[in-house]
Amino acid sequence: MRKILSTVLVMLFVVVSAVSVFANPSAIVTNPADMRFVELTDLARFLEEDLDLGKGVTEVIGKQVIDNRFRKAGMPDPAKEPVSYCMVVREMPVNELNVAFVLKGNINTGKFLEFSDKRYYRYFAALHKQGIEAAPKIPANRSIKGKMTRVYPYAFRNSEAVITSFADYTIVATVPAGNPTLVAEIIDVLEGKTTLSAKQPERISYIASFIPSENERQEIRKFEGQYEGFLAKTRSRFKKLTNKRAYAGEKRMIELESALKTAMSEIERFTYSVEAIDRKDGYAYDINMVFNCASSQNAEKLKNLLLAWLASSSAKALSDQDMVSLKTNKVAVKNDSCIFMIQLGSSPAEQYQFSSMIMTLMMQDRRFNRILSSRN
Repeated sequence: MRKILSTVLVMLFVVVSAVSVFANPSAIVTNPADMRFVELTDLARFLEEDLDLGKGVTEVIGKQVIDNRFRKAGMPDPAKEPVSYCMVVREMPVNELNVAFVLKGNINTGKFLEFSDKRYYRYFAALHKQGIEAAPKIPANRSIKGKMTRVYPYAFRNSEAVITSFADYTIVATVPAGNPTLVAEIIDVLEGKTTLSAKQPERISYIASFIPSENERQEIRKFEGQYEGFLAKTRSRFKKLTNKRAYAGEKRMIELESALKTAMSEIERFTYSVEAIDRKDGYAYDINMVFNCASSQNAEKLKNLLLAWLASSSAKALSDQDMVSLKTNKVAVKNDSCIFMIQLGSSPAEQYQFSSMIMTLMMQDRRFNRILSSRN
């Protein structure tokens, strides 16, 4: 249940992954009536071939281990059986989030909730281990529109993560505490009580903005580093490095990540925006992450840290096609803001490759790697 500002190291590639498989129709909408489900079959097969056969990335953990981990969490294999999803977002005042992922497929609710419960309790255990004070929270059961819902209170914000399941739908959402209106509206659409729109809008825009609390700043600073001893053990297991000269060395990467976390913990505001534009052959996406800093000097420092981190990240097992996707990331400074910009074209091929690039980087990150490989 880490917030959107947990750390730039996860955020830049995890958050963006949510908008890397949209193509046509758009899976992200602001009005539940505009929802359209996007099948994951083609993407899953592409990733399976590119990550395993093309790059050998799955050798780090083991393909069977990864597959078993997802099955244990109740998630079906989208390469073998139908799974689709859409995302509904709603603009809110600063420091509030109202976002829902809707999955359609044969998801084992019991296993999914068991997995979610364990990750939730581990999050609070991690806070305690890091010396961050957080009153223990307990998941609760609730009913939304007569549907069974598990509620997970946030540690430091007046928000809740909720999981609602019925029929072959699973809704995973973050909503204001005690206000699941968005989830209720989505249920009405899925049950046919609200009519779907005839056509999706040509432009779909969304923006969310957060001012990190002191607890969250502390959490960012203390967030576990990925380079301490892990990279050296796993790097040799990859088939190739496409840019060996870019890798700064493990010691330098530890220093770089530490400096980056410190800089991130000092930002004054974080704003995330996405705009989907119908290009007739599919939706293209402009994504911006804006880090408002205390001064233009701080913004320039953050920009340089991000660029150094991206340059060294390119030393990982990225293909030539991945490098093209990586270069869609731009970092700039405007006044006292550092802006991370991503532009995705409308073709499925471009968006699939972008997803593969993200997964390649994530699977070489101990924090993501350990979630897949741990037994519990």
